[in-house]
This record gives sequence, structure tokens and C-alpha cells, in this order.
Amino acid sequence: MVATWATAGDVLTYAKKTVDDAAVMVAQGTIDLYAGRIPADADRVGARDQYWLKLAVAYQAAWQAGQPDLFERLDITSTGGSQSTDGEESWMTLAPHAAQALRRVSWMGSGSFHVRAPSETGDRPREVYGDDDQIDPGHWRPI
Repeated sequence: MVATWATAGDVLTYAKKTVDDAAVMVAQGTIDLYAGRIPADADRVGARDQYWLKLAVAYQAAWQAGQPDLFERLDITSTGGSQSTDGEESWMTLAPHAAQALRRVSWMGSGSFHVRAPSETGDRPREVYGDDDQIDPGHWRPI
């Protein structure tokens, strides 16, 4: 079997739904599209991110089992009457719990990053790099 982030056993463990390997592969493809990573790259993905991807695939496989028309849906904005349905771009193709798990994957988060304060670094505060220093071209010096 082709490598996946999750197995049919994981779907049963986490989502309490029995699915076959083919259903897991369909879910895997969907999660790969959203995550931008494939199981072949697992050696470059941290253990925490692999865990969240496993949950995403497991929840996706369980959710997709109840979506028989998943690949035949049209993009709709109205379901009749005066009700309008607007939501995330993925609301018709991505399981809600899978979306939650994907938000916890390091590269899918908020897009912000932590800038360390000088007190968090083990060395002196950073200065501007100067190539014109004749003594040591790789020496950091203040402006």
C-alpha cells in the first residue's frame, strides 16, 4: 500500500468509523491538497506535524464516508428560499475536524512567527553585518 499519514485503523481509533484503505487514500489525497505535503516527505516533517496530519486524514476519511456526492458538488451560495450559505472555501470538501487539525500543522498556522527578545538569546544582541570591516569580514558591528 502507498504510504499515508493515517491508516484505516487510525480512522477507527480517532473517529470511531470503519473505512477501507481505498477511503483512506481518497482522504489522503484531499489532505495532501490542503496541507501541501505528501507522506513521501515524512522524513522532513516533524513528529508533531505528522500527528496532526494523521488526525486530519482520519477525520477526513470518516467524514467523507457520509458525503456520497463529494466529487460531484457544485459551488453554491444559496440553498433555496432566502437562505444563503457562505463559508470557508473548503466547507464542502474538508471535514470540520480535519480543518482544525490542519490549522495546528506548523506551516498552516497563522503565518506569524516568534521573534526572540534579546533576553531569549544565548549570545549578545544582534548588530548589523559589515563586509567592509578589514580586520574580520564576518564580524558583527553596530551601525
